[in-house]
Amino acid sequence: MMFKNSIGIEIAGKDLRLAVLRSRLGKLRLVQTLDVPGFVGLAQGDQVSAIVQLVTRHKLSASSVYLTLSRDQGIVRQFEFPVEVLEKLRSSVALQLETLCPWPAEEIYWDFSGDSPRKGSKSIRVTVAIIPRLVLDPWIELFRLAKLPLSGASLSSLSIAHGVGSLWKGNAPTIVLDCESGYVEGVVVQSGQLFSVTQNGDEVSHSAQSVIQRLLALSRLPSLETVRLIVCGSEGQSIELAARVALPIENAKADSSDKFGAIASSLNSLRKSGFETNLIPSALRYRRSQAPLIPAYVLLVLTAILGLLLAMREPYQLTGYASTIDSEIQRIAPVAREVSKQQSELNKLSERYRALSAGFKSRDYNLEALRELTRTLPPTAWLTNYSYQDGSVTISGLADSASELQKLLEDTALFKEVQFTSSVTRDAKGKDHFTIKANIEVPR
Repeated sequence: MMFKNSIGIEIAGKDLRLAVLRSRLGKLRLVQTLDVPGFVGLAQGDQVSAIVQLVTRHKLSASSVYLTLSRDQGIVRQFEFPVEVLEKLRSSVALQLETLCPWPAEEIYWDFSGDSPRKGSKSIRVTVAIIPRLVLDPWIELFRLAKLPLSGASLSSLSIAHGVGSLWKGNAPTIVLDCESGYVEGVVVQSGQLFSVTQNGDEVSHSAQSVIQRLLALSRLPSLETVRLIVCGSEGQSIELAARVALPIENAKADSSDKFGAIASSLNSLRKSGFETNLIPSALRYRRSQAPLIPAYVLLVLTAILGLLLAMREPYQLTGYASTIDSEIQRIAPVAREVSKQQSELNKLSERYRALSAGFKSRDYNLEALRELTRTLPPTAWLTNYSYQDGSVTISGLADSASELQKLLEDTALFKEVQFTSSVTRDAKGKDHFTIKANIEVPR
């Protein structure tokens, strides 16, 4: 589509923030940003009225409306699959849902995203988002009543990662701090990897510093000097960590990064990245009729036909181009053969490196795992079984909240791919019986 408007809505803390972006021939323009302080605390009728007033007063209209909810409303996980399952990736992810979340499959909405595997890669990194239906369904109904039906929804950490990947190309690490009243959420995006941390507390500045240190440890970044830092949220102006980052969007002012969450949400329907997810099922997504665009499509087709006719006026140019290409191919053929030979030698060296790396990774991390479990698990958690084998730790026991244990272990620098190996059950005393498996994150 040559012209497209998108509305991004972010629910963060107690506020609603809204951003309107326009895509014109691939160029982005920020139309406006709006907010409704204290929106979450309003009754449903007042929430509907507030949205209707925004739509009417500012004459909001868009082909898509995308909602972003806070990360703690659902689950976000990253893991890798063998590249051989690429054609059946969705069914492969579906088989893992039981180990990724404590809710039954029929009570959740989920989606996943992943970059296309590079040539020669043996695995593909997949990002999975899960949210209970009881959380998302009321928001779908609310915006339907407000005459602003939703086309999509995502969780904040994924939406922010998509915004970063959409606006800035390359592998430069980026940290985004969403500073709200009562908590700070931090997200780091680096080379297709996503790490997120949330810390509650009224001292926003202290929470922000703590979140940054945890993100640097998780992503193994040395310091903030090599990182693009974006601070947003209702309390973002109170953090003086760095100067505001200019957004590469037309009409974006110096303080537009303060509303980065809403802007990133609107980018979900305008740009592509390796973090695209839409938690609203296809049958429930709002789609605007394309009938008014038929004249534009007809004009585009006629223009293409006219261009083709003009190109056919000088067919002899194609013959000249073909002759030039053949001579260039013959000229660079010896260089190409030499490059191929060097590539073969490089592959042999790579195999030796992988063998050495595998030997290093096979060391026993049993003591490190026990020490990390002792430090991380809360006093209310009891372990009844512990086992370590081939770089994986399996623990069983009782806890007040099994999902909380999973998140605590996931946030450590030692464990990765923390999963439930069986369904969580609760006994008569209110304790969760769990069995969790985690892989050891081998330092590089």
